[in-house]
Amino acid sequence: MNESEIVRLASVPGREVQPTDFTVDAIEDQSAQTLRAGQVEVEAEFFGLNAGLRSRLGSGVGTTLGPSIGPGDTPQSDTVARITRSNDDDYAIGERVMALLPWRSTAIVSTQGLRRLDQATAPIDAMTLVGHVGATAFAGLVHVGQIGSGDVVWISAAAGGVGSCAVQFARALGATVIASAGGDERTAYLRDRLGVGRVVDRTKGLEAGLDEQAPHGIDLYLDLVGGDHLAAAIPRMNMGGRIVVAGRSGPKTNYPVLDDSGILIGKRLQIIGLSVTDHADAYERVNKLVKRVAATAEPFVSAATVIDGLENLPQAFCDLLVGKVLGRSVVRTAAGSQPR
Repeated sequence: MNESEIVRLASVPGREVQPTDFTVDAIEDQSAQTLRAGQVEVEAEFFGLNAGLRSRLGSGVGTTLGPSIGPGDTPQSDTVARITRSNDDDYAIGERVMALLPWRSTAIVSTQGLRRLDQATAPIDAMTLVGHVGATAFAGLVHVGQIGSGDVVWISAAAGGVGSCAVQFARALGATVIASAGGDERTAYLRDRLGVGRVVDRTKGLEAGLDEQAPHGIDLYLDLVGGDHLAAAIPRMNMGGRIVVAGRSGPKTNYPVLDDSGILIGKRLQIIGLSVTDHADAYERVNKLVKRVAATAEPFVSAATVIDGLENLPQAFCDLLVGKVLGRSVVRTAAGSQPR
């Protein structure tokens, strides 16, 4: 009997998530299970991990990306998978698709939740530039942030999954990019791998670094951290500035600058929350941008740290939460490692 693996939450995490908060179990293969009309069986090849999942683990609180996850439940991530069986005439065996799928080797899903993957698109690009994180970056900059050529744009957590896409997109759209991250390795990655000229190392003084790199203020801030980063951004925004809040990875803090709301009125500032689930067309639009740039200039970098083996997914997720990952954290399964 063939077996596949499944990752489940074993216990409610403490202050820090540990690999032992999960179990990796063998489950029976589903090949004998009959597919209902409009269903396919898929074999997962690549899982893209998101730090925002942390807020749903044992919290009893859901988000726009899904419900709370309790012990015994299987988390989900955006996934590149290949169809192995189909009961939908529009989806053929062997096609590669993207979907929000559970952390398991194989799954039976409705085709309503699938997006076909262009045969010319590499799976790693689908996990980064034209996938969930790329669409989030694009929606934040374009749909919500209304980025304009010549804007000064600050992107925090810029060495992560969304941030690494955002710095490249913003530059291609004509903006002056300021990118921040923590530590020598991550800031060097921004300069050397992603080609960012204005870099701030938050561990060496966030506010002083911003004053040095943005002496004339900031027009658009893509906030992927919150906390002290948001507080630092507000007084440095230019007239009509936009702050798009797309993530929180920093500790909670007070916002004393908001005690005087006059700065928001005086500068006509906008602070807007973003969920990519509200911007379904961002996937198509970012795909067009990626193809246009590849045809006319140096292609974008698919920034990712790839870890092999579904059994290593819990450790990969924990590494992501403590900043050990450059670019997006991607787990490649045994199926994804097979030559095609």
